[in-house]
Amino acid sequence: MVDYTFIRKDMIKRETVIEGILEVLSPLRIGVGKSGGMDPASIAKDTVLKDVNGVPVIPGSSWKGVFRSTGETILMARNITVCSGVGKNYCLNNYRKYDDFQDAIRESDINNALKIFWDYTCLNCKLFGTMSVIGAVKFLDSRAFEYKLGTRTMVAISRTEGAAARRALVQVEFVEPGSKFNFKLIGTNLPNYAIGYLLTIMKRIHDGYTQIGGHKSRGFGFVKFANLHLLNSGSKKIGEDDLQASLPDEIKAEGDKFFEEVKPYMEAFNNAKIQYPVH
Repeated sequence: MVDYTFIRKDMIKRETVIEGILEVLSPLRIGVGKSGGMDPASIAKDTVLKDVNGVPVIPGSSWKGVFRSTGETILMARNITVCSGVGKNYCLNNYRKYDDFQDAIRESDINNALKIFWDYTCLNCKLFGTMSVIGAVKFLDSRAFEYKLGTRTMVAISRTEGAAARRALVQVEFVEPGSKFNFKLIGTNLPNYAIGYLLTIMKRIHDGYTQIGGHKSRGFGFVKFANLHLLNSGSKKIGEDDLQASLPDEIKAEGDKFFEEVKPYMEAFNNAKIQYPVH
């Protein structure tokens, strides 16, 4: 019998928290779009997203997007089936099981709903959620607690033509290098290999293979993690597909050292035989 603990929402067998500090290495911009006049020669302002107190923020939804897209690249490199989760490209739709899943939910046939979701969704859908289903991991908004803002005038790029707009300039606001944000994610019922998958994504960000926010082609968005803290209520296997990771429940370390200490989780991901979705 398949153990559906990973995707169950009605019980909590394990909670995993990873938190720390995000250090900005190059200009960082999570924007809210341009404001100003319609004259293409005017300098409109492309501002940084801020909370009600004017503090720069990286929304949890942005983190989920970054983790999902980075994870997609990692999974594809391992020849593991994965959907993008964008538009209609999600597993239940791709396998034409969305209506069957909804019917099972409406009929309170929870066992069938769990089976459909388990069999016909990829790791990203299980972990980050998909249409009508919340994910097993939640990203909190990251707020800056030490920061400076800068601006840079750039030539605007036409979204329709993919080229520089004629005479159009935009004043881009950004968070300056050296600024710091908090970072926190909370996972529920995560197998060791799923924790390892999240840590593998984080390491790619930390090592500079994934950038955050806009203007990546201009060198924006390089960051690293510091003062990382993993708190996990046990490292026993969850489900028959999981692998053991013999680690303490709590790990605290700086960025590079932290990723060395949590290697057993990443090895669990590297060695796990991820059998879903069905082919």
